[in-house]
Amino acid sequence: MQPPSSSPSPTSHSNATSQNRNHLHALHIPEITSIIVSSLTQLDVIHCRGVSLEWRRLFSPFLKLHGIYRNHNPVLKALFEKQLQSLGPFVYSLKQVVPIPQDLEAIQQTCPRLGHVGLFVQRKQSMHLKALVKFLESMHVLESIALYSFDDSVAATLLQGLATYQQQLSASAKTTSPSPSSPHALRKLDIGNAAHSLKFARIQWEQVMLVLLKHPEMNSLTLRDAHLCWYQDHEDPSAEDWSRNVLVRTVFGAETQRQWNGLLDKLGSWRLGGSRTNLPPELSSLRKGGCGLGISTTASDDTTNPVQFGKMTHVVLDGMRISEDLLCYILNHCPALKTLELSLTGSTISPQFWARWLPNCPQLESVKVKSSSGSVNIDIPSFWSLAPTTLATFQFASDSRQLTFPELSLSPSFAELAVLSKDRCHGSTLVTLELNIGLRIADPGLPYIMTHCRSLESLIVGIQYFADWELVNDGLGGGGDGNPVSPTTAIQPRSFPSWSCGGTLKSLELRVFYLPQDLQFDERIHMFMRRLDDLRVLEKLSLPLKLLSDLSESQHEDYSGFNLGVLEHLEQQALLHEQFLTQATVSVPTQDLSLGGQNQLQQQAGAYRNVLPQMPSVQEVILSSSGSFRLQIRMRHLHILMEALSGLTIVWVAPGLCGLDPLPWFKQLHDRFQAQYGSRSVALNLGSPAWCE
Repeated sequence: MQPPSSSPSPTSHSNATSQNRNHLHALHIPEITSIIVSSLTQLDVIHCRGVSLEWRRLFSPFLKLHGIYRNHNPVLKALFEKQLQSLGPFVYSLKQVVPIPQDLEAIQQTCPRLGHVGLFVQRKQSMHLKALVKFLESMHVLESIALYSFDDSVAATLLQGLATYQQQLSASAKTTSPSPSSPHALRKLDIGNAAHSLKFARIQWEQVMLVLLKHPEMNSLTLRDAHLCWYQDHEDPSAEDWSRNVLVRTVFGAETQRQWNGLLDKLGSWRLGGSRTNLPPELSSLRKGGCGLGISTTASDDTTNPVQFGKMTHVVLDGMRISEDLLCYILNHCPALKTLELSLTGSTISPQFWARWLPNCPQLESVKVKSSSGSVNIDIPSFWSLAPTTLATFQFASDSRQLTFPELSLSPSFAELAVLSKDRCHGSTLVTLELNIGLRIADPGLPYIMTHCRSLESLIVGIQYFADWELVNDGLGGGGDGNPVSPTTAIQPRSFPSWSCGGTLKSLELRVFYLPQDLQFDERIHMFMRRLDDLRVLEKLSLPLKLLSDLSESQHEDYSGFNLGVLEHLEQQALLHEQFLTQATVSVPTQDLSLGGQNQLQQQAGAYRNVLPQMPSVQEVILSSSGSFRLQIRMRHLHILMEALSGLTIVWVAPGLCGLDPLPWFKQLHDRFQAQYGSRSVALNLGSPAWCE
């Protein structure tokens, strides 16, 4: 009898192959592959592609590469273009593309899956319309376009190409052009201009509007550093429009220029009350809403316009100059708007502006407003009462003192305010709130936030706890008997209400605003800080060291003993410790005196309170540097934190708090901190959490 052969039989080999194929079949199911890839990084996808030819075929569709195309060095540019020959099919995003015909043609041939392109046009460069239209026709999956230029004619050329290329596709290549409802239709447009350019760029709203009408799937519009205006609203009426320039007509071509000029002529005649019969369908419907010369001044009138940018959810106007009427018109025609970011230059928005469009945006979730030199006026309580219940994020920053929380005439109590807020929004749905506006500690703004914003999870607020001497002398802080002495202080609280978000707020950042004139420390900051013990689930606390230092050095009767006792003793103890290192002969007396004095001062400090309340839930503290104040962190500041925050695990110290040469100072502070609190396992780091992200 022959021994059994060790070689596998054909049957066993076929079974193994079948099992291997069955194993691979699981990855052939798109749902399973998508779930797997969702937890992988792009580097992991690259590694998966290198396992086998089968895996290369399965994971290649999920590979998305991002690159910077244009380089000033011709050698680096040539190397990058060589890499595109092999990696081009996997490139999803390209930035800094100078739109010259050669570069655009190279992208067409090598990057068929390009979803985002960032165009960059330097000074004295132009946009070639023919090459741009050809590029747009060939990129069937392009979803996002960004442009940064130094000339407003470049932005106008891009808008012209976006408004016309889909028409040309429908006439010449209907079989290959994506439909308006295609999943790869254009969705995002970002146009930025050089803010330091000598000429302030101008963008005509009609051009933008035509692009939105040609691409109904557009959901994000970003315009930066330009003047957005109507076609007829030129600063210089005698100046000829760029599109009618002979040189531009020669470069772009007569036929394309004729089509675009025809659209502009129809827009002009329509705005001047011309006939509707010669207008294209999209412009005829627009004329019904009166968005030309007769812009409606009320939100309700604008809603009669049948034209809506129904997919527009994200609008950013950064550093823009725009009239209030035009801005109101744009927002009123975005019923699906969810996010608005607004920063104006050279324009002023009145408090009545918000009521003209807020009721027509029922899905609004986030509003971010930046006011430069008081350009944006807003009554925050009124805004919150008009906003929909979907509003979860509100950010407002201003570099000037504004009346954002006007005083109420009847001065209701905190309990009455809570009752009034039950039937209206008043900020009760906000989850994230940032008010970087310098609220005075005596203003009604802080009590209003504490009372109404009951769902907050993250709060950033800028406060001003120094008052002018004149205001103090006039009785803003109340008379000597504790009663207000002027009518203006009738609604100013002598204490602060409880935090209504005590069970939800997890992150609190306090910022401090200072004025250049002589100021008087307002003792009410102690009352406000004492209310922090209402925040039962607070995990992250950020505050400037200047605030912590001012609180500890104030002459408040409840805290001055703490300052003169334990805090100053820590500095004395450190000084004695340094002497002990240099003079060994005094080691025993110094140590005995230190221990005895420490016990005595700890008993003395028991009769006083810390400047911070007990907050055991706080795990992370960030000490920031405030403005130009030269203040160095010391052990007594850390002692305040360690005594109040029993659950503390990490402390971040801004480099500006450790002098001009922060590393030696921080090392010395870190060694002293570990010697005293090393048993509590609290990490002391230099920098901020953002550095580690």
